[in-house]
Amino acid sequence: MESSEKLLFVVLVPHRDCFPVLETYRRTLFARGIDGAFSFPATAPLALLKRPLETAELKNAATELRKKLENRKIMSIGCSEYDAGIGFPNTPDGIRFFGAVLDMPLPAFPSGAVLRVFERLILAPAILVSGESSAAVNHSKPNISFRAAALANLALQPACMANPEETIKDCSFAWDLGPLHWLPHYKRNNRE
Repeated sequence: MESSEKLLFVVLVPHRDCFPVLETYRRTLFARGIDGAFSFPATAPLALLKRPLETAELKNAATELRKKLENRKIMSIGCSEYDAGIGFPNTPDGIRFFGAVLDMPLPAFPSGAVLRVFERLILAPAILVSGESSAAVNHSKPNISFRAAALANLALQPACMANPEETIKDCSFAWDLGPLHWLPHYKRNNRE
């Protein structure tokens, strides 16, 4: 697999206690006609990368994010469609994300590693393809909240590279999630 065939992200990974709610929500989206409801892992893409972040960079970002959050929970604030502004190699159409929007700040990432920081953070996003709309989906917000989370590198690859006539709609997706770097516990008496 060529590295140019993959999209690289830095992602927020919620604690596994959130997974039952997320999986129920994804099943609902799929049942309502969003074919790409399971095409992205149960993470929130924060930025599209030129290269994977190094361990020290991920740890620094996790520490910074914890300081910004203090002891606040990360919560969903509704659902939205978002133009991710990215396309896959050898495919004519790009992708959009749809799903539960998170209310949270972003840490800084090394500018030399980042192609694009996402303005809207969507947890476990469904991938929408060209011409597909989320308009038919009831946009009721899933109740998601968590304090424990980690940052990680994610490589995403569509399995449709062999035939140039295929579009993203014809693809399945494979991903590789790197080691998790957990946000440290909030220490009220040791703030900087």
